[in-house]
Amino acid sequence: MKQITTLFCVLAMLSFSFAQSSAKKQAKRSAMQGSIKAINSSVENRSADCIWESDFTNVQDWVIDHDSSDCSLDWEIGENLACEGFYPIESIVSSDGFYAMLDSDEYGGEEGGTETEDSWLTTATSIDCSQYTDVIVEFDTWYQSYNSEKCFLVVSTDGTFPTDLSPTTEADPSQGIYELFPDISGTVQANTGNPFTKRVNISEYAGGESQVWIRFNWTGTWGYAWFIDRVCITQQPANDIELSYGVVSHNGTNEEYGRVPTAQVNGEINYSAAVFNFGTDAQTGVDISLDILDGQMYPEASTMFGPDNTFGLDADGFVDFTQPAYGPLEGDDIYYFDMGVDASTMGPDKYTAMFIASSDEDMDGGEFFSDNTATREFEITTNEYSSDGLGMHSLASVGRIGSGSFTDAEDGLIVMGYYDISTPTEVVGARIILDSFDWGNSFTTPGTVEGGEIVLSLRDTTLISSETWPGASSVIAETDFIMVTADDVTNGYIDINFDSPVSVGTDAYFLGAELWSNGNEADIFILDDETIPQPFYLSMIYIPGDQAYSNGNSIGIRMITTDENIVSLEESVTGLSIYPNPSNGIINIELDKNNNYSVQITDIVGKVVIDDKISSNTSFDLKHLDAGVYFVNVSNNEISKTEKIVIEK
Repeated sequence: MKQITTLFCVLAMLSFSFAQSSAKKQAKRSAMQGSIKAINSSVENRSADCIWESDFTNVQDWVIDHDSSDCSLDWEIGENLACEGFYPIESIVSSDGFYAMLDSDEYGGEEGGTETEDSWLTTATSIDCSQYTDVIVEFDTWYQSYNSEKCFLVVSTDGTFPTDLSPTTEADPSQGIYELFPDISGTVQANTGNPFTKRVNISEYAGGESQVWIRFNWTGTWGYAWFIDRVCITQQPANDIELSYGVVSHNGTNEEYGRVPTAQVNGEINYSAAVFNFGTDAQTGVDISLDILDGQMYPEASTMFGPDNTFGLDADGFVDFTQPAYGPLEGDDIYYFDMGVDASTMGPDKYTAMFIASSDEDMDGGEFFSDNTATREFEITTNEYSSDGLGMHSLASVGRIGSGSFTDAEDGLIVMGYYDISTPTEVVGARIILDSFDWGNSFTTPGTVEGGEIVLSLRDTTLISSETWPGASSVIAETDFIMVTADDVTNGYIDINFDSPVSVGTDAYFLGAELWSNGNEADIFILDDETIPQPFYLSMIYIPGDQAYSNGNSIGIRMITTDENIVSLEESVTGLSIYPNPSNGIINIELDKNNNYSVQITDIVGKVVIDDKISSNTSFDLKHLDAGVYFVNVSNNEISKTEKIVIEK
């Protein structure tokens, strides 16, 4: 059933490719309902003195032009520019509000153009780099990819540039052509983050040259937008390593789930990272410290990766895990770090993993140490399993997908989240996080309203990656149509249970929500966590009458399980009965002998709905609760019994 082989490939996190099939134009997300906003973004202070710089307050610093044989699209420079197309993304977070913008979406219109856009932004005068052999270009950027474009930095020493770049053009640093985002360009919905500081080493072409011009060159067909801010040409430092990323993956596959039930952790969590040497000098003693803090920010574990957990690339450019990499890290090279850490003492709680990279030459307190850290937040739970970390990330990037996101997908759109099951369990149902969960933060206009309907399904992963939609043949279990109520919208989520828990073995499954809005009269939107880059298959969508596409993010469809560690603390307890089951809302607890007991009743995600004390036979009226699965725990110092009950209406 697990069609996607979950090989651990750290390289994919640095040069990320979602391997998505060619997306059609009708799959472009409608940002009128689902625009993306990076939450709590900030602009970092410059760590280097600039040979030349521009913050776009002076438009005369730049020359704007395009290939007139291809298009008439131009860059724009100004204050507080905003995308004006049918599918706008947010503007770049800027320190002074001035920046440059290329709005391909506005140029393409609602349905998209057919022209191969070729538009550029060039420094108006040359920059003297004759005193510098090592030169970099540093700039802030915000770019979101669609499916057919590339972003280039082009460098010239005589004022002439190629004018025929296209999405098929390959990078050629020896000719001054640098592709800026090979990791994400052409991958639908992938983005840099807002803002993202990009640095490009142009020493090979510009070092020691007395005249240097740079150009930002966009080429593509009907993309989203590309923003540029705070351009700085500066000398490359001698000692500057950067921590490219930190990864927390409970199953060692680079799938970074926000919440994982204890039973699925299996006693160990995998941590990985990469360190890139951006300096000119080789770095010695390169290592990463890892600190894991609990929900109260107390240390849970601290360790160093060390040389035995350090790896380089083989001759084919893949991470070589067969032998550790020892010795200095040369300039423009990468070391990868990977190890498993015991998690047997980590109970249900929120955790923060802090990665700090250092070398003998670039240590804490150094001039370029600001890019040596990374943080990942995650939670170990009792029975809630989610790829998203919504409500937990301190710095989140949030979008939404729903019945108003795609052309001709207002009824029957299926959004799916991928779940790797390492320990057999039962799937009770799902908690689906609606966009109203984040209204007033990421979204100021309503999307989800009451009256729409959702069908929850558990699906076979092997039948869904192909372009031919398998339909009902992929369904393992599904519910009837469940209506979204006003309370669901207010709460920001809807809980949907299968008629009875579904037993699942060690494998991978898609948990899907099929959305019905009655022709957009009652739209439903599900939050999409875009904070952490994910494998392409971790979230998928099916557009009715079309095919399945990668979403590439972490959709807010959370699996609720009945893992052994919380369902049956004691399978057989004599002298204690909980009945009837199923129930119409009245639950009886019958005791053979009077004693003092604690009674706690929780819903499927652990929310306590009853917390009481009893000393004799007692009945509880739960008719006010929604129909679904609940857990009744009766305990004292001698016994503890947890029983799963179903309330029917």
